[in-house]
Amino acid sequence: MDRTTSRVDFANTLRGIAAVCVLISHYTYNFWTLRDAVASLAHAPLLPEHFAFPTYLRWLHATVPQFNWGAFGVALFFLVSGFVIPFSLRNMTWQGFLVGRLFRIIPLYMAGFSITILSIWLVGRYFSVPWPFSISEVAIHYLPGLREFFGMPSIDGIVWTLEIEIKFYLVCALAVALFRRGSIWVFAVPAALGACEFYMIHNSFGPAFLVPVPFLIFMFIGVVFHYLHVGALTAERSLFLSASLFFGFSILLGQAMPGLASMAWTYGFAVLVFAFAASFPQLFQRTRIGDFFADISYPLYVIHGVAGYVGLRVLLDLGAKAWLSLIIVTAGATALAWVLHVLVEVPSHSLGKRLAARLRLPIVSQLPGTAPVPTNALPAAA
Repeated sequence: MDRTTSRVDFANTLRGIAAVCVLISHYTYNFWTLRDAVASLAHAPLLPEHFAFPTYLRWLHATVPQFNWGAFGVALFFLVSGFVIPFSLRNMTWQGFLVGRLFRIIPLYMAGFSITILSIWLVGRYFSVPWPFSISEVAIHYLPGLREFFGMPSIDGIVWTLEIEIKFYLVCALAVALFRRGSIWVFAVPAALGACEFYMIHNSFGPAFLVPVPFLIFMFIGVVFHYLHVGALTAERSLFLSASLFFGFSILLGQAMPGLASMAWTYGFAVLVFAFAASFPQLFQRTRIGDFFADISYPLYVIHGVAGYVGLRVLLDLGAKAWLSLIIVTAGATALAWVLHVLVEVPSHSLGKRLAARLRLPIVSQLPGTAPVPTNALPAAA
């Protein structure tokens, strides 16, 4: 299939936008305002107060205080995944689907996490800070999800979104028969998840159980857009389901994580942006820049965080201006993400597709209104 027809352009473009938004959040806000958290992640000394939050960055975050760039980027990633993943399930067994997803996520994450660990080691050498992790702590983090099982805090600060993504894949694999038929009963899944969340909230379950569910429900809004796109839902039912899912997401987010309740405003804005892009796809057509950032969106998401904080911290300590440090670190993260895309992501994804193809079902006829779409929509998160 020709590359120009192998994707829904608006979804691919939104992936690139999402990655840039997360980077903006971390480099132009978190690094300067959440200094304790950044120092804890980078395992570097706290950024001294004389390094003031640059005035030319404040306008990015002061116009609408309720808007968070990082949460917006993560929300877009989640919606794109919800929109795209059902296409992967159409002619795939659940085993083939999970094999393909495994090779899509894990090898690149392992490479990116290695860069995170290396950056922590280097900044420790620079500032004479002792190495903070045991071998077992590092090893467990190489497979997303294991650190949750062992109750460990995240080393890189971003893996939580990948862990939610993996849970979404498992949920979709369990409901594969409903997805293949385009059955509206697939939306009983988020309803069941919501009921389980209410039970867990009122029975004092821990964050490892409570945190993922609201975001899994939110991802099904992307599934609603998928069903609307392929003609399996009317506009009226799509509106009802999207509103219901977002209402459930907002309520559960506030109950499970009261400190994150205000994030619902940003997630709601992401839904509006996604709906706008789906309604006016001609405004989100392919461009070279858009394709580039879409292609590197996953590796950029994986490596930009801790390594970027380390780079900014060291450059400022060496006397570089804030604006120059931001340019150097952003360019470096982008270049490194491209290298990982070419050397790790593309080969591992291709291998995963070949292995998954052996478990593919006979090709089914295309549903009304369906356009071919890429299967490589991933997050990231903030």
